[in-house]
Amino acid sequence: MPNRSAPSGDSGPAHPAAAKPALAKAALSVPILVVDATPALMALASDALATLTLDGAPPRLIAAHSAADARQALYDHPDIAVILLDPMLGDGADAGREGVALIAQIRTDMGNQRTRIVLCTDQPDAVGDDALLAAHDVSDCRAKADLTPRALRTAVAGQLRAFASLQALAAGRKDLARMLVATTGLLEMRTPDTLFPAILPRVVGLLGMGRHALLCVQGDTQPRDRKIRVRASIGRFATWKDADLASVGEPAIEAALARLSPSSETIIEDGFCALRLRARGGITGMIYVEGQRDSGAREWQLLELFRNKCAIAFENALLFEELNIAQKATVLAMASLAEYKDNAAPGHLQRIERLVGDTARELHARGQFRDELDADCLDRIGLAAILHDVGMLSISEETLGMPGELASNDLVAVRRHTEVGHRILSAAAAPLRGRSLLAMAAEIARYHHERFDGSGYVEGLAGDAIPIAARITAVADVFDALITERPYRGAWTIDEAIDWITAKAGEEFDPRVVDAFLAVVRRLRASEPDWFPKTGGGNGVLGGLLGRKLRGLFGRRPVSP
Repeated sequence: MPNRSAPSGDSGPAHPAAAKPALAKAALSVPILVVDATPALMALASDALATLTLDGAPPRLIAAHSAADARQALYDHPDIAVILLDPMLGDGADAGREGVALIAQIRTDMGNQRTRIVLCTDQPDAVGDDALLAAHDVSDCRAKADLTPRALRTAVAGQLRAFASLQALAAGRKDLARMLVATTGLLEMRTPDTLFPAILPRVVGLLGMGRHALLCVQGDTQPRDRKIRVRASIGRFATWKDADLASVGEPAIEAALARLSPSSETIIEDGFCALRLRARGGITGMIYVEGQRDSGAREWQLLELFRNKCAIAFENALLFEELNIAQKATVLAMASLAEYKDNAAPGHLQRIERLVGDTARELHARGQFRDELDADCLDRIGLAAILHDVGMLSISEETLGMPGELASNDLVAVRRHTEVGHRILSAAAAPLRGRSLLAMAAEIARYHHERFDGSGYVEGLAGDAIPIAARITAVADVFDALITERPYRGAWTIDEAIDWITAKAGEEFDPRVVDAFLAVVRRLRASEPDWFPKTGGGNGVLGGLLGRKLRGLFGRRPVSP
């Protein structure tokens, strides 16, 4: 097991059993409540317990002369460890009944099951039978007449040990509950962007120290890059996200993280704690929490358990991120084949990805198509949409390069690209479980030329029968074709394209999709005006083919206002 660093600053290993708290807890006196209608029991306890110590501290005696005084003392001092009780608190024949009622109140009304109760009385028969005492967990019963200082000291010492054991058991249960809260769901957070910000409030809550924390990663950009980059931060570090740690001017934090190593993965010291999350491939995660906390072996063990859980989640998130990057690169390569054959307008695929993804999120935010646009779909739909024309690879160079209008057989071949793309992508998706990215791409490839009024192809679907991903892609694809240069015309302005798309809502396109799409376009124009293509983009044979399709489909260029 990795070892905690020594308080002296040495980052070398130390055996856990020998590791002492970095901040030694001050010895606290243990309160003992003495309940007696007379001063006799208090005098005996003062004499007997004068030399008794617990962890270097003497007990602190609290006197109560009635049941009411005892109840108030228990409310004022909830950490009372032992009660020395003479139950004869009342008068007459029922004098012991008030003491027994007090015991019942402690165990039931107050819910106090840990404080040890020792009866010290000269009238044990007035207390009640043994079954009654056992029901209220009375630890011991002593006759005052036989109670010497030594006997009382021995009895109290034993009850203090029992109380300490119960306290440790309760603390262990509390730590387990805190650990469950802190680690629940970590392994289900699949990406660094969701996992990293979620770790920090959990570790802060687990420690109960401060609110300032950061998570850093070293080596995630290049294996030999030793720069430490902040990936998540809260509290006073909140503005540091994505910053190079060396640039923020906190040498103490850099020095603390530099001490983390395979032999010192958990450090708890005065004012901070630090954790190391190892990962394969030369990538290291590090957590730093700033704040004061008395720390001991239990806190260190708790952090070790949390660190181990986090390390697994950290590695899984990085692997998932790597798989996503590899998947995106593969999809882009497949989609680029059609563009390569065409030398089409630069950035077409990137614009389709963003326009489709942003429109889907806009629809979801409006509460539309929630069943279809679930979280998985929103994550994948933009990337899936860039494969919509992959079936164009089946069209011959002769057909693509043909000048003028296409003959009917060539037009049939072009329209068949939707079926070819669907077949290619469906076959690739077959080994994958569930609604994979490729399965969604296959659906888009097949149906993105359907029209909302049912006049499209390949199946003549109409309205909501057309998959929502295909309906969104259809709008984005036509819009991007309109605002880019084509061999037979210049690029339309964005306003002209918006007017045309708006006019075709309800005929070519789903009006709800058009409304959300145009909201996205207007937002992009306001925030990123340079994102849209400039006049004079690239042309190509596929561009010419699209031009012929658009000319027949859309008619002449609209007249600018």
